[in-house]
Amino acid sequence: MSDSLPFAVQIGLAAPRVAVVFNGGQNWHYWARLAIHAASRIWGGRGFLLVPHVDGVVDPLLLAAARTYDPDYVVLLETTFGQWEKAAPNTQPIRIGGRTREGEERARMMRQVADQCVQDAAGAAARQTVAAACSPYRRRLDDGRVRERLTTLGVHKVRSPLTALASVPAAAGSPYLSAPRDWDGALGVIAAAQCGLFEEPEVGSSPDLSDADRWQLLHWLLTKGAASTRPPTDALLGQFLMPFRGGDDPHRAGMAFQRTTLGLGQAGFGYRDQDHLAFVIGDTAADFAAAHARDLLYGDGIWLPSELSPCGTDENVQRMRIMLDTTVVASIVLRRGRVTVSTVSAAPVAVEETVQALRDPDMGCNGSAVREQEDLHAEAVRSGDLAYPRSGALSWAVEDDLDHPAAVPASRDEDGTTTMLSPTPVPDVSAGLLRESVELTWQVEVRPEGTGTPPGRGLAGTYLLAPGENELLTWVRSGRNGIRFESHRYDRITAGTPRLSRLARPRLRELSVIEWARCLTAQQGTTIRLSGAGRRAEVLSRLVGGRAPLAALFAGPMLPVLRGYLSKTGKTSVRYPKKQGVVLHSGGTNDTGYEGYLTFEGMQDFSTRQDETALREDIDDLCTTGLLRRGIIVNCRICSRVSFIALDDAGQTFACPRCRATNPLTSERWREPASGPGWYFDLHPVARDLLRDNGEVPLQLAHYLRSTARSYTDASEFELCGPDGDPIAELDLPAYVDGQVITGEAKCSTTLGKRLSVEVRKKIVLADALQADQILFASTDTWESASLKAIGEHVTRHQWTSGKTPEIRIITELGQPACQDRRLNPRNGRLLNR
Repeated sequence: MSDSLPFAVQIGLAAPRVAVVFNGGQNWHYWARLAIHAASRIWGGRGFLLVPHVDGVVDPLLLAAARTYDPDYVVLLETTFGQWEKAAPNTQPIRIGGRTREGEERARMMRQVADQCVQDAAGAAARQTVAAACSPYRRRLDDGRVRERLTTLGVHKVRSPLTALASVPAAAGSPYLSAPRDWDGALGVIAAAQCGLFEEPEVGSSPDLSDADRWQLLHWLLTKGAASTRPPTDALLGQFLMPFRGGDDPHRAGMAFQRTTLGLGQAGFGYRDQDHLAFVIGDTAADFAAAHARDLLYGDGIWLPSELSPCGTDENVQRMRIMLDTTVVASIVLRRGRVTVSTVSAAPVAVEETVQALRDPDMGCNGSAVREQEDLHAEAVRSGDLAYPRSGALSWAVEDDLDHPAAVPASRDEDGTTTMLSPTPVPDVSAGLLRESVELTWQVEVRPEGTGTPPGRGLAGTYLLAPGENELLTWVRSGRNGIRFESHRYDRITAGTPRLSRLARPRLRELSVIEWARCLTAQQGTTIRLSGAGRRAEVLSRLVGGRAPLAALFAGPMLPVLRGYLSKTGKTSVRYPKKQGVVLHSGGTNDTGYEGYLTFEGMQDFSTRQDETALREDIDDLCTTGLLRRGIIVNCRICSRVSFIALDDAGQTFACPRCRATNPLTSERWREPASGPGWYFDLHPVARDLLRDNGEVPLQLAHYLRSTARSYTDASEFELCGPDGDPIAELDLPAYVDGQVITGEAKCSTTLGKRLSVEVRKKIVLADALQADQILFASTDTWESASLKAIGEHVTRHQWTSGKTPEIRIITELGQPACQDRRLNPRNGRLLNR
């Protein structure tokens, strides 16, 4: 069963996002410049992420950056024998006929194979590591294998679906500034990363510059060529000019990357701290790449290799410190922003020395003004870890087609999955400069206006297509802001086919949390099914109109009233000493065998509400939904069983629920009061079972999370089952909150049970399967120290599939005014404020 509705989405067009994996070991300056050169020849290349590896190993920090960057393609930079011979002579063996060639014979063979690609097993392993941490375009084949859309990036040829800059006519013509091809070393890398590098680089040396030229160039590069910054001299800037023609003014030329981003603008979703600057110190490729990633994603990253260090007493070092302050630091400090100093490879003492150096401002004042500046710098400049939050991360989008609102006819299933009934609106570019290129391909991003599906996490794009769609017509994937697919379709397109008919228009679906979990775990060979408590919650949510009102009900003032319907005794006088209701035998439908039935006065007695009118309104609402039923308490003249008879079933006669005997409704049946039977209320049996098993606690947790979130969606309790169908672990609350996946365990006790390690490991297995950002443990009581210790130890010890350890969130006294929401430090077991 499903409902039809208009599915509101925003459709945006974007440039491709590519993560380029390259050799970050010896001679990494050359390989980094080669990767930048490859990106400089591709439309949209300014947004490419550079990921170095050393012997196949990628730093975890760079994996975190890659996950946030969210590449459409993770590619390995192809390198040739000729390039290796330039960078590291005689290191690549040449074998022909099983024999390694040496000397003159090797030199002759090298000339023949110079343009052939070198097999790079370590690089391929590193690329696979990055791809596994991200969600690039990939398909799962029928035999279980995975096929990725694009896995290599060549220097000499641009492979589809990337668009060669040479095929974009509007990008050609005017001169531009490109880093000199023979500038090697740290300065060569910085120049290439800021300007672009259109000519294939050579293995050179650090540029030999005069003192004045060097400082002017650094000033220009560190401010990223800002118009307010004095550019280098004509002679120096002339080395950047491409193509070089007599009479061209280099000061009027744009950067090479301005050509690759033709028609594009930067866009981000969510909050981004614009008054922040991140310095990354160190001399390794990972240090450079970490700063470069911050610059791409937030525009605030600056790499400081040791040759640009502001630490020390040397005159040039002091000048560097002053230049950094006047160029970038002082403006951040004056705006009360933050300057973070971090590293990947350098020692902690080097970080602290850099912090102290940057806290020493350029003194253009004296007296109290000096002390004020020192205080401001001391407050603003701190050491810290690099972070790559998804919120506010920037990417390149087609400027004229950033957002196109659309309402697509769709259906919504009972579990909340929304499926388009018609194709995606035509995703064509409107910018005239880009339409001139018939070979241009772009990315289409469909962003639901609701909460959306948890992004990434390796979910195959097949699951995002509507049933019946042909997945071979285009490539689809789960992106950080929505569903992305390539602009062009890949079935047979004959000559003369109109432009719009060549574009892909798949029907898509937005998965609910439970369906998303099913799809994600299906890729791992496991299954998801609702638990007993989950099925009860689903039944009740349909009664009251959804999980949000259900959670609000069981977390609100009616909860004590609903709990009043439970009874562990068969004696009415014991359970309801004030005659608030009666206790009847349930007929064996529950563990206790007894069920309570309340009068309105009884519900008043259990209620914490002071307002009788509000209580009556709540009762009327619950009777309307069917969660409560009005009726009378009568006995049977045949079997003498006392039963509740709902108002709908009561008449001049009624049938005994036990023996089905017909009874006249006389005073003998209701006994008292003599004036006529009074109203009693019955609670839906599914709600009774849910309360009896403390099933309201996960709902209380859901209500708490929803009340503190900007965006929220969740699912009922479910079980993770193995290939044989046997349950592995149970999850009380799967939720997607403010862009984070949360797996929640909700208890009404102080412990996870006697088998602590087993229970914690089960929760970890589920959190790992869903690649959770937070693993949450909540209790209506407090948590004993043994449980917290076991949680911290096992979470720390576990090898997380995503490579990222989730935050451990601890909630105590749930549902009470004293409720506390903290995070657990797994290293020392301390609870810290969030």
